[in-house]
Amino acid sequence: MSGRFAAPGGRQLLGVVAALAAGAGLVVGAAEHLGGLQPCSLCWTQRGILALLMGVALVGTLAWPRGRVGRGLLGGALALVTAGGLAAAGRHLYVMANPEVVDCGMSPEVMLQMLPWHAFLIELVTGNTDCANVASLFGIPLPVASFVGFTVLGALSALALTRHRDAA
Repeated sequence: MSGRFAAPGGRQLLGVVAALAAGAGLVVGAAEHLGGLQPCSLCWTQRGILALLMGVALVGTLAWPRGRVGRGLLGGALALVTAGGLAAAGRHLYVMANPEVVDCGMSPEVMLQMLPWHAFLIELVTGNTDCANVASLFGIPLPVASFVGFTVLGALSALALTRHRDAA
């Protein structure tokens, strides 16, 4: 290779997606632990989806599909998880702008102890009044950062799957 910069192959780029997702999770976790942020139910939902995206990207990196079918399955999984993240972040933005659309709620920890599992899952994806009081990280409301993050990670995942240089 000459002294020029070589763009990463799809496998490496998907590894970058997994690393970025892990890094984002660590930053938010550290902000919660060190900064005293209390995550609401929609925050927990977005974190779970971010962890799932990281997992799918990591599995895709380790077991990089060579054929079109494998890439289609990996692309479908990445698109589905990314869409879920965008939906959760979008719902959080909606609740933030329209707090009257949700009921008073409990913390996720209390919900898990008190509610049946199906009611707990509904609360996780619809949110409650705690979700309208949004924390900021570096001056950016967390649902905005989450929406942008899922958009970037989804775009990078799509780009990774279109790369044809798949060196190990």
